[in-house]
Amino acid sequence: MDTDLRDAAFRAAVWHVIEQRAKELKDAAKAELAQLEPGDTVAGRWNGQTVGKATMTKGRTKLAVVDEHAFINWLAGHHPTEIVSQPNPAFMRLLETRAKELGAPVDFNGEVIPGLELQDGPAYVSVRRDPEAPAIVAQLLSQARIGLDGIKALEEAS
Repeated sequence: MDTDLRDAAFRAAVWHVIEQRAKELKDAAKAELAQLEPGDTVAGRWNGQTVGKATMTKGRTKLAVVDEHAFINWLAGHHPTEIVSQPNPAFMRLLETRAKELGAPVDFNGEVIPGLELQDGPAYVSVRRDPEAPAIVAQLLSQARIGLDGIKALEEAS
């Protein structure tokens, strides 16, 4: 068997282990951040340098068909050409954009569209790294402060 392929398999396995452990540690940190209120942001720093920021982001608002029969009946009476085997996706996007602007699914004549409503998804934590984060993480790795067990000497972080 080709040594290069064995080396590639070894590297893939190592990165797979690191990826899985990193995901576990990231998910645990994000679970702690779940106590943030929507709109709150907190910066994560190491020795005064920002590594990244976590923000509790308001959930996405989307248009949902809650009564398909009522909505299809409305479409048939008002916009029959917008019915394909399902409502036309482009028309649904148009209705969703309009509903978000107006705060409710309202047609172009001011009528509330039956069977549709706006629904807010759950808030979620968004983490964005600072442009300097790779250099800071590389430094922490070289100092053996980051490992599969987590980040060592976190008390030094500011």
